[in-house]
Amino acid sequence: MKNIKILKMHIQNFKGCADRTIDFSDTTVIKGANATGKTTVFDAFTWLLFGKDSLGSAKFDIRPLDADGKMIDNLEISVEAEIRVDDEVYSLKKTQKQVWRKKRGTDTTEFQGNVNEFEINGYPKSEKEFKSFISGIIDENIFNLVTNPNAFNDIPWKDQREILMKFVGDFSDAEIAATYGDKFKELIPELRIASTDDILKKYTKAKNALNKQMVEIPARIDEASKQMASVDVDALEVEKAAKQAALKKVEDELSGGTDTLEKINEYRQRVVEEKFKLNGLQNDANAELYEKRREARRKVDDADKKVMETERELSDAEYMKQDYIKGRDRAESDKAKYGAEWKSWKTKTYPEFVPLEEYTEPSPLTDKDLTCPTCGQELPEDIRKQRIADYEKRCAKLKSEYDARRKEHRHTYDANKAAFAEEREKRMKEITVKGQKAADDVRAYQKRIDDQEKRISALKLRLECEKADLSKAKKNLDNLPDSVDISDDEKYIQIQKTIQGFENEIAGLSKYTSGRTELEAKKVVLQNEIAEIEAEIKAADNTKVKSRISELEEKKKEVGQKIAEQEQMIDMTEDFIRSKMDRISNAINDKFQIVSFRLFEDQINGGLKETCECTVNGVPYSSLNNGHRIIAGLDIVRSLSDLYEVNAPVFIDNSEAISAGNFPEMNTQMIHLVVTDDMELIVESEDK
Repeated sequence: MKNIKILKMHIQNFKGCADRTIDFSDTTVIKGANATGKTTVFDAFTWLLFGKDSLGSAKFDIRPLDADGKMIDNLEISVEAEIRVDDEVYSLKKTQKQVWRKKRGTDTTEFQGNVNEFEINGYPKSEKEFKSFISGIIDENIFNLVTNPNAFNDIPWKDQREILMKFVGDFSDAEIAATYGDKFKELIPELRIASTDDILKKYTKAKNALNKQMVEIPARIDEASKQMASVDVDALEVEKAAKQAALKKVEDELSGGTDTLEKINEYRQRVVEEKFKLNGLQNDANAELYEKRREARRKVDDADKKVMETERELSDAEYMKQDYIKGRDRAESDKAKYGAEWKSWKTKTYPEFVPLEEYTEPSPLTDKDLTCPTCGQELPEDIRKQRIADYEKRCAKLKSEYDARRKEHRHTYDANKAAFAEEREKRMKEITVKGQKAADDVRAYQKRIDDQEKRISALKLRLECEKADLSKAKKNLDNLPDSVDISDDEKYIQIQKTIQGFENEIAGLSKYTSGRTELEAKKVVLQNEIAEIEAEIKAADNTKVKSRISELEEKKKEVGQKIAEQEQMIDMTEDFIRSKMDRISNAINDKFQIVSFRLFEDQINGGLKETCECTVNGVPYSSLNNGHRIIAGLDIVRSLSDLYEVNAPVFIDNSEAISAGNFPEMNTQMIHLVVTDDMELIVESEDK
């Protein structure tokens, strides 16, 4: 641990300080009214070391002003300090001079700027050498943090957080996750190559893409279903039958005689007519079946969509319930904490009044006091009277001073006791408000949990019904045939008998017909046309479409499973972040005795948001009064000094805001800047 102390400082012509030497001890009090130069001492020290004021600004005026508020020129400004670093003592000095040059051709001089000169132990040094020497003693940023109680809370919260993380060491997320056993086992490989933010982005992006697919799949199933009705196979069959009848007629004409052809043609025409009737019956039946299948498919899709929506609602409800449970547990913890704080303040009492010791009268005058010490004779009467009058006056003054001290002692006690009572009442009220809010939060979260449980029960019941409806709809669809069998229909049977009768007649007459050469060409044409129709019928086979629909159904199940996997990884990552931050928060807060830091806050969507807020007993730093801010700042200085292994002089501005007994125990040099009614600066030193 490096120890730095100021032993002495000489300030000359720096701001409002014309010439002053200050001796410092372990505890130094610099007091006076406003504008008497208390902060100037701190500014002078930081200007010497770093060229900045105590607030860290390099742009500030150090030159003294005259009665009109104008800078006084042609004065050398210097600050010299004697400091001890461990066992070594160094003398540091910085002097600023103005540079004036005579304007060419005139007797007028012009100001050219300022120049700084540096010394270490009386040896002149360049600015670079001086800065290098100071940085070897202490880094400027660390100096600010361990010498000014306000410095840490004045920097951006992200910088505060980065500093606090140094208390817990440099551990990777993967190493932290491994300490939880199998809880985050699946997450560890991800943490080795990516941050938690990147992991959340990765799985959230994947989940969103899968959700998009899940929305698109039902539409693609519907589109495929429509393709099943895009070709009228029955009409092609009718056309094929007509072509086959015509081919048969040509073949019969080629094989039969002329006289019989007319009779054969008549029968064939009757056969075609009857087959048209058969096709009409089949088409009517198939059309009705097609509408039934289409309606059944729509019901399956609707039922499946309802199941998916309910499952999504159920998942969201379960997630919200868990989120509310965590919120309730946090509120319960806060409620218990505030209850303990309230009891602690309730039992606090102010010490009993201890009066001053009783007044003791000065020793009375004796004959010796009224006798001349040289000759032993009694003093002249006028001198004797004067001696007696002086004695009585001194007695009266001492009694008056004692009475004033006693009155002030009582007044101070009563004021401090009243302030304690006021503070106690204020704290208890604040804690009561926070405790009541925590209790209200517990009830509110429990109400939300109960509502979610009711909602979950209703959703589960609804899901069972919807799954039953889906199963029933699928079963109804599967029970519908691809085409209607009308072979048992009376009309169908009667027409088939009629066709068979005509075909029997045609068969009997065909053996008597004579062939014709010109019919050969017509036969070839009909055969080609029939082949083309058969090819179209074959191409209209719905097997591929059905296979595609089945494939999409499987795809939907697969995507649903993948969505669940992405959600599982997202939940695990968020749970890890919360567990890690709880552990880090506890490790960091253990390093402080008075303050605590809130390093993350829960968001409405259940996620975590990084932050860094200093608190004292749950009260944010920004809401503390000036005295408690100083106490909090000193606690931070103490811990940061341990972190950086350096003790440096701590300058406490407005130190009067804290009662002497309330200062934290500090193992470093303390310099108190106190506002009083004294119109001149007073320095009081006291070694420990």
